[in-house]
Amino acid sequence: MALVGRRDGRNFGYGRQLSYAGPQALRDLFGGGHYGTVKAHSDCWQAFVRWCRSEEGPGFNDARLIDRQALLDYAGHLRNQVEQGSLAIATAQNRLSSVNRTLAALRGDQSVKVSSLSKALGLQRTIVRTASPQGQDREQVKRIVEVLCGLRCFSESR
Repeated sequence: MALVGRRDGRNFGYGRQLSYAGPQALRDLFGGGHYGTVKAHSDCWQAFVRWCRSEEGPGFNDARLIDRQALLDYAGHLRNQVEQGSLAIATAQNRLSSVNRTLAALRGDQSVKVSSLSKALGLQRTIVRTASPQGQDREQVKRIVEVLCGLRCFSESR
C-alpha cells in the first residue's frame, strides 16, 4: 500500500509531490490491477498537475488545497484549449472526469468534484458517427472462423 503517512497529511498521506500522489492513490484504489485504467487516469492527472504548477494555475502541490473552484478553473482552462482547437471536447471531458476520479481516490470521498462535466466546460460532444468504425473486414473474420472451426473439427476427428 502506498499510503506513506497520516491520511490528514500532505496529499492525504500519499507523499510530498502531487504528481506522485495521484497515481499512487489510483494504484491503491484498483489494488494493483486495471493497469490501463490507472495509466489513463494518471496521464490526465499529470496534465492537471502541470496546469496547477503553471502561471495560469493555482500553484498547488498539495491535494488538500484543491477545491471545487480550482476544478472549475481547470475546466475553464480546458474550455480555452478546446476553443483554440488544441483539444477535442471529448478529451477535455475525459481529463476532467479523470481528475474527479483521482481526487476521489486521494481524498477517500467524492466531496470535491465537478458534477456535470459538460456544464462545467460549457461544451457538449456534438459529433455523431456517420460511418462505421474502421476495423476488421467482416469477410476476413468469417474466413478465419471457418478455418479455425475446420481445424477444431479436424483435430476432434483424430
